[in-house]
Amino acid sequence: MTEHLLPIGEFARMCRLSTKQLRHYDSLGLLTPAEVDASTGYRYYSATQARRALAIALLRKLDVPLPEIAEALRDERVLGRHLGRVEAEIEHRRRTARALTRLLDEGLLRQEVSLVQEPARRLVVHRTVCALEEIGSAVGHGMRALADLPGPRWGLFPLDLDASELTVAAGVETDAPGGDVEQLPAGLVAMTTHVGPYEDLTLAYQGLFAWIYERGHRPLGPAREAYLAGPLTSTPEQLVTRLIIPLEQNHE
Repeated sequence: MTEHLLPIGEFARMCRLSTKQLRHYDSLGLLTPAEVDASTGYRYYSATQARRALAIALLRKLDVPLPEIAEALRDERVLGRHLGRVEAEIEHRRRTARALTRLLDEGLLRQEVSLVQEPARRLVVHRTVCALEEIGSAVGHGMRALADLPGPRWGLFPLDLDASELTVAAGVETDAPGGDVEQLPAGLVAMTTHVGPYEDLTLAYQGLFAWIYERGHRPLGPAREAYLAGPLTSTPEQLVTRLIIPLEQNHE
């Protein structure tokens, strides 16, 4: 036994870890002892291993997953992946806090809804198949593809968002010829207006659907969004979006 090696307990205290953690890191190959006594199984560590142990302890406090720590110890740029996840979680929490604040101010599912006869509309559309979490970017891409067409901007969305692939469409209401055309029929609709970021549209949709079902209506697709004030002219807090759900006639 060389004199400079430290028993596991002393090394754990020096590195602000527990002996249980050191054994776990050994089993994962993250931090193996400098020497293991063949007869007793006691683990011994070198003082030169303290830097690695302290780095592991720091990364765990920063919630870096254990499988990524070994990579990060070899290349610190790997930490960029974890930073991206943390930033996404912060943004998610920020949106959640904003939505809860709005619910406290306005009440739960207390959306103002109108029942109206919607006229027929002709849209030139750009369709995209995407996952649920990609809807926003898909519509944004479609709007850019239609940027040269003048006219009111629309979005079309399926009512069922449970599918792995969703077909969404960005549209422009216009009589211009050509393109992929969607004819929206006239008929009875329920509509509400949302003011604020697109990320908060779920609040308005939930209130709109609650109103529809409470009154015995049956919604039809696609759901329509009319962008009355869009991101080119308004801040996120000033965006104005009209949500329109076509309806079957009341069953009475």
